[in-house]
Amino acid sequence: MTSQSPHMIFSLARLPNATETEPHVTPIISAYLSKIIGYINAYVLGIIVGVVGVFTNTANISVYWRMGLSETTNISFFALSIFDLIVSVVQVVIQITRNRPVSVMRLPSGAPVSEMGMGGIFLFYACVGSSAWITAVLSVERCLCISMPLKVKEIVTPKRTLILILTMLVYQSVFIVLLFVYPGPPYDVYSPERALFYNCSFSFPTLICFIIVLFSTTLLVVRLRQNLEWRNETAKQSNQTSGGSKERKAARCVVAICTIFIICFTPNITLLVLSIVYPEFNVQDPYVGSLKKILYDVNSLLIVLSSAINIVVYYRMGTKYREVFNSLFCRKREKDG
Repeated sequence: MTSQSPHMIFSLARLPNATETEPHVTPIISAYLSKIIGYINAYVLGIIVGVVGVFTNTANISVYWRMGLSETTNISFFALSIFDLIVSVVQVVIQITRNRPVSVMRLPSGAPVSEMGMGGIFLFYACVGSSAWITAVLSVERCLCISMPLKVKEIVTPKRTLILILTMLVYQSVFIVLLFVYPGPPYDVYSPERALFYNCSFSFPTLICFIIVLFSTTLLVVRLRQNLEWRNETAKQSNQTSGGSKERKAARCVVAICTIFIICFTPNITLLVLSIVYPEFNVQDPYVGSLKKILYDVNSLLIVLSSAINIVVYYRMGTKYREVFNSLFCRKREKDG
């Protein structure tokens, strides 16, 4: 069964030594059932969601590039789509190369093809960490727009947003390089240093960003409801609030994206916290190890799913996005009609 967590890879590398001294214990989920679930997740769900993500994020990149990157929100959505595209592509590569029969094939260098999947795991989680950073930036920016509408243009500028994203990119790139060059292949060998690099590129950023997004989204929803109540009381002035209406639509779009992020990343944060407070819950444990493998697979699938379905929010809630999308991808259909 495929597993996409470096922690699990390191643990699995030590698994034989651990089980030699353990008494026989019937696992909570049998090895046979675990393998079936793993193959379904890898060759059916994982690849399907990954391929969908490739198409949807390619469309997102095309649309936001055509819309222009003069607005901070467009810059963030454009960068988010790029990282989500990488996540989707790497997801497909991992699922194909980490499972039989492809995994036992050999590269021209003699290394097993599974090494590609193992290396892809490091890139996968680093890009997921980048997506988490950008989602946090979006949520904070929209909070500022709602809370300080008169000052937000001075605080959040396209240049500052771009610098912030590039800084995050440099940070993540450092750990991507470290994950690959220290100590080098094979990537399934246990390494405390790699575990630290992985935590710095994925676990810690994701946990921090999850807290930021959760807090910011809650605050954003509260402020949007307050504004809605205020508009209902001043309905006569509705024709004078077109600018505010645009900001509210952008805020609702960000709330929807952040909600998807929160839902899909909650299992990941739960597993992370559970691993900290209950160390026995690991893949080495003969009783719950198979369960944790399955939970990690489901967690990874949800992460990729969150990258693939953002287009639904963009299209339904973004008037400008919908217009540009239709002009790019629906012209032939309109001509045929």
